[in-house]
Amino acid sequence: MRKIHISDSNSKNTFVHFAPIKAPSNPVRAFGKEKVFSKRLLLSGENSDYDSLSSKYKDKLPQILLEEDPELDLELIGRPIEKTNTVFINKENEIMKLAPNWIELIFDKDGNEKDRRIPEDKLSNINDELPIRFTKFKLKREDAVRKFVFTRTLQLWHSDGLTFEFLFNIAKELDENNEMMLVGSGEKGRDPLIFQNNGLPWRAFLEGRVQDDSYALLMRLSNLELKSIS
Repeated sequence: MRKIHISDSNSKNTFVHFAPIKAPSNPVRAFGKEKVFSKRLLLSGENSDYDSLSSKYKDKLPQILLEEDPELDLELIGRPIEKTNTVFINKENEIMKLAPNWIELIFDKDGNEKDRRIPEDKLSNINDELPIRFTKFKLKREDAVRKFVFTRTLQLWHSDGLTFEFLFNIAKELDENNEMMLVGSGEKGRDPLIFQNNGLPWRAFLEGRVQDDSYALLMRLSNLELKSIS
């Protein structure tokens, strides 16, 4: 298990283990007594796509399509696709032998491009010298699920009696108040969590559940906030 450095509301901190919670298996898809499955099939070859045909036949393409069906490569169409490899191509559809330089596009809330920049390396910050900290931002559980889309869930685990007590007390406080607590990284505890180098930044909310002497301390991760359309 990987570790995360985290502090509680009293500024006590320690390293604890965490592990992702796996989503339940998808229901079996079937039609009658037969199982239904997905299969990737080849639709066309490189010489029978629209751009190639348009370049070859130009204005005659509509009539050629009606009379000769050049887009149907009977040697290729319908073949199953097993393994694939990623390749980069340029605007002339030529395979690039060197990977391109990545450019990060920044869009505003209306979807308009407002900036371009070279991506900066983002280092993981969950195991730093500075612990993940509580913020002052709390939400009732029923409000949190209406305000944020939680796409990943991690469970924090103890490794000894001291970390058990540490995590149990956090879970108990949250459970008794029916609240979820936003936690953050950095000197002021306001930065999002990055779990691996150049990984996605996440907003992280702690949720606790306690039953007798047992607890579950969950870290709900979100990078999408729900907002009403004005």
